[in-house]
Amino acid sequence: MAKFIDWPPIQVNTLPMPQPNGRSRRANLLIATAAIALFTAGVALSHRLEPGVRIEKLTLAGDTPAIRLFPASPGHHPIALLVHGWTGSKETLFRYGEALAAAGFDCYTIDLPGHGASPRPFSLHNVLLAPGEIARTLGPLDVFLGHSMGAAAGAASVRNGTLLPRLFIAVGNDPTLGEHAPPLLLLEGRFEEFVPLDRLKARTDARVVISPWSDHLLELLDPCLVNAAVDAACATVGITPPAPPTAWLWRLAGLVLGMTGALLLVIFMPVLPPRFAWARGFLVAAIVNLAIVLTMGTRFDCAPHLHRIPLQLALMIVLWLALVGVGKLHLPRWSIAAVAAVLAVGCRIVSGSMLANMKLGGVALRLLSIVLGIPAVLLFEGAILGWITARRGSRRDGDIAMAIYVGYAVGQWIPKFF
Repeated sequence: MAKFIDWPPIQVNTLPMPQPNGRSRRANLLIATAAIALFTAGVALSHRLEPGVRIEKLTLAGDTPAIRLFPASPGHHPIALLVHGWTGSKETLFRYGEALAAAGFDCYTIDLPGHGASPRPFSLHNVLLAPGEIARTLGPLDVFLGHSMGAAAGAASVRNGTLLPRLFIAVGNDPTLGEHAPPLLLLEGRFEEFVPLDRLKARTDARVVISPWSDHLLELLDPCLVNAAVDAACATVGITPPAPPTAWLWRLAGLVLGMTGALLLVIFMPVLPPRFAWARGFLVAAIVNLAIVLTMGTRFDCAPHLHRIPLQLALMIVLWLALVGVGKLHLPRWSIAAVAAVLAVGCRIVSGSMLANMKLGGVALRLLSIVLGIPAVLLFEGAILGWITARRGSRRDGDIAMAIYVGYAVGQWIPKFF
């Protein structure tokens, strides 16, 4: 008779199965959940407004995109017109508009021709006419505030009589308003690149406020300059300025949280199945660009515009071809950013001596240094994004992610001349 051996039971390993990225399914789920929670909280906070302030988008003078920031309380409110500078948009003066609206002003910030969502091409003629055209639409203005080129355009409109505000505020500019000029307030950061501080301090026809820490770009966000603008505007119309706004701090926290969540999704993205591996670079760029659009929309014009898409696609293709060439030479992606940075610094150094001697070419070179400097920063950011993408993918994936990220950002920022 056959005998059966009673073997001990086989022990089954119940440990979580590792995923292709080396982490368990549970770990991947926890990371994804945390990233989505951070992203959602960041988007919510980044759209927070100062209490009592309302916002709406509209079109003025036929085809000029604008944002209106106004008090929630009914009744008549003094009117303020805000105009951005070169490469800016109606969103770049949001901090000033929100603070003025919280103080009781009905504020309108516009896109100049060639900038932001404006369908009109850029030209000096179109830009100089814009403030006067909008002023005729809005009626009598109490306050005009312009940054850089926007202040220059406003000054031209004052000189030709189409813009007659009760107070003119110039940020990062040294305008000439001509005869019968309104009171003038000049706001500038200590590290302003275009207007020498000594020249500004020498003016006897204007009040000057200098912030101790900002430069030409950071003047847009400088609390010291924003509060000075609000105080002067309130004094002009005879109202008491409120406490300094704080909603911008919540928006800053939202930006940090939202971008942190997006980067977590990108960094810990699992390895895609073979049939979807080709989409890794596109997916990474889409996540990061979506996070930027949703968390930075109140500060910069990040939302896509149909008339800018051809330019953005062209920039993406050109940059991708450049990255392919750099790869064939066995050079890192950041080498392209390094070249742009060296050119920007070179223009900055040369323009410094030319501006000291009051040469006109110095202003052009200083402007070129900014035109090169901003893309250099974006290229360095894109190179980091490309490196993150290529860690679990290929060099091609990293090149695609970098090209899409930088091409979209530069195409959104550069003025359109046609």
